[in-house]
Amino acid sequence: MFILRNKLNFLVVVIFIASCSSMNVTEENVYSADVSTVKVSSSKSENINYDSKAVFANATVYFDFDKSTLTSKSIQTLKSAVNALNDNSAIQITLSGHADERGTREYNLALGQRRAEAVSDYLTLNGISKSRITVKSYGEEKPAVYGQDEMSYSKNRRVEIN
Repeated sequence: MFILRNKLNFLVVVIFIASCSSMNVTEENVYSADVSTVKVSSSKSENINYDSKAVFANATVYFDFDKSTLTSKSIQTLKSAVNALNDNSAIQITLSGHADERGTREYNLALGQRRAEAVSDYLTLNGISKSRITVKSYGEEKPAVYGQDEMSYSKNRRVEIN
């Protein structure tokens, strides 16, 4: 039993050392709090252009039941989106408005439209050109979460920024 345990310990040490030797270590250099890109250097000499701007990530803005007004939390999300869109002026976005399944199909399509337009209005008031924004409504047709409880409903009351 003692020999088997020693062999097992030896094997664990060998695997650990082997995994450590194959790690790719990188170093990040950040010069100020207003950084829009981060340069990463590695031990390999590759010709990579680090001068391009960051790619805009999708965002989701959530709404209260039967409302199309922006909450303070959704405004924080939109502030980040405005900054990313200002840094990347070539990006075109689509605002997809959604609603939970409560209400008629027509009502939910209109509610999704009002939500998407509320987000569009915020973006344009903060300097994003209307020509970069497409607004769509899916109403209740494309739920993010299936279920008939408040947790599911709250995830479906949204505008997706893509």
